[in-house]
Amino acid sequence: MIDLDNGFKIEKAEKRLKRFNYNYALITSRSHSPNHHKYHIIIPSQYPIFSVDAYRCLEKEIVENLFPESDQVVKDAGRFFYGSPGDAHFSLNLDGMDYPMIDEDIWDSSLLILDENGQETEAGECTNHTSIYCPFHDDKNPSAFLDYSAKSNNYYIVCSACSKTFWKRKDEISLEDRCVPFWSIGQNIIETGISNGTFFMEKIGEKKFYILSKTHQKKEKATTYRYLVENKHISHLTRVNYLADITADKDSYKVDIFKGVINVHIAPIAVKKKDNLFIENYLGETFGQYKDYVKQWLSVYTYTNYRKLPTNIFKGVRGTSKSTFAEMVGEIYKPLSSEWHGHEQNFTYEVEKKLLIVEENEISSMNQYKTLKKYSGQKYSMVNKKFQDPYEVRNNMNIILLANDNVPLYVNREEMPSDEKNNQFFVYELPEVNKERRRADMQKMLVDRLGHYIRTELKDVFDSVTGSMDFYRYSISTPITDEEIDLFNDNMTESESYSDSLIQKLVLMEQTEQSERYGLFIAKGYLPVDLIKMDFELGSHYSAIIKNLKKRRLVAGNADKKQIGGNRFFCYSMTDKMIGMID
Repeated sequence: MIDLDNGFKIEKAEKRLKRFNYNYALITSRSHSPNHHKYHIIIPSQYPIFSVDAYRCLEKEIVENLFPESDQVVKDAGRFFYGSPGDAHFSLNLDGMDYPMIDEDIWDSSLLILDENGQETEAGECTNHTSIYCPFHDDKNPSAFLDYSAKSNNYYIVCSACSKTFWKRKDEISLEDRCVPFWSIGQNIIETGISNGTFFMEKIGEKKFYILSKTHQKKEKATTYRYLVENKHISHLTRVNYLADITADKDSYKVDIFKGVINVHIAPIAVKKKDNLFIENYLGETFGQYKDYVKQWLSVYTYTNYRKLPTNIFKGVRGTSKSTFAEMVGEIYKPLSSEWHGHEQNFTYEVEKKLLIVEENEISSMNQYKTLKKYSGQKYSMVNKKFQDPYEVRNNMNIILLANDNVPLYVNREEMPSDEKNNQFFVYELPEVNKERRRADMQKMLVDRLGHYIRTELKDVFDSVTGSMDFYRYSISTPITDEEIDLFNDNMTESESYSDSLIQKLVLMEQTEQSERYGLFIAKGYLPVDLIKMDFELGSHYSAIIKNLKKRRLVAGNADKKQIGGNRFFCYSMTDKMIGMID
């Protein structure tokens, strides 16, 4: 099938075909005009073709040698021509000869043949001398046979009616190329690859392996399987590393069979528009005085892997475009970002990601707080997927938490940071967007400019912080905002509240009549049990208060009887921390 649509005259084409005495059919296409000739030519071949590769070779030969003026795209094995109008020019020549073919290479293992009993099978399944109906002419009797030549190391079909020998097209695929996406692991064969930006690793059976690797002959199967086991066997899969790779043009992966490690490299968002000022203005309007922190966070996120970064907690009423920023960040390495529910479950798909965006948050969940601490602190995580064996990944997770609530997350208020070098959370309340400047397509406009921004502006920012990252627990200096202070102060359990009331009571002891009775004990570093129990409100929560004081390392040990002056009470020993708080 030949497609000529560049104005090459029909008369010239027909003259060329007749000079070589080829049979052909020619018809003009719908867009043909007298001034610009457009038409299709069908040239019959000498034999039916049973190999896609053989067809491609034949088409390539005709296009390049006979009609170099034709559309070069038609050299694939699938072609569709639209119907022509009723008044199309049509010419036909059947007085010449069909296009001559070499008798070799026109069939392969997928050729369907009929044996002498009329049973249909693939040629690749025949391993011995087999009588067959000749596939190259309308054979009324099984006048051919398929056999193997040890001398030529190839299969052939010889037909007594055709008086021809047709050799099987030799497989040009090497064992290495045939087994590219396949690996041996334990008793299994797995297929690996990247589909729509997502790395996959799936078990396949031996039969499916042969089909996908285009291995048909019995001898080929044995050779291919042996090659797979000897050269691509992973004795134990240790882990999969998902790496954001700012230098990559496309996603790729590499398997280290000796270490049992698979490194998956994910390319960043491509460059579309060059307009850094637009993103700079957006960050300035959105984050104000904290713009530099946000840019530093973005730069480390973009240019490193396995670097601890603070968890960003963005709160605000609806309409403050919290999702706009989070989803923009997710586009930098889109396959490595995911929405997440914020707590650990049986299946842990999220631990393979680089960015987790939490929108529907359980603010009162202590378990969630522990999960966030765990995910930000552990070096490795176990991936549990449905119908797959668990495997380990190195922790590369970063978290952005979005909330409408004023108290967006449960935290342990005893862990309130005091140093920006050791601050795990950046808490910020986003300002309301100016209604007059609100744009429905803001996120798209940011994403369109993101590819160039991360490669230029963020590269400069990263170069400026890379030398100091080791001085910070979370790679960069993390501002302790008023919102973060409020978050820790607002997170108070009932027992913590009562414990604070007790400490306040001890501070004010000198101003009460209880000072004479208990003051000497307090001065000696002892906390009388009666002092807690004498207050009805505190006493009813006595056990919870003691438990909380111990948890906060304010008291130690068990209550023992202590006598000072004329008084004798059961007391707990106060720690230096509690004595310091009272002082």
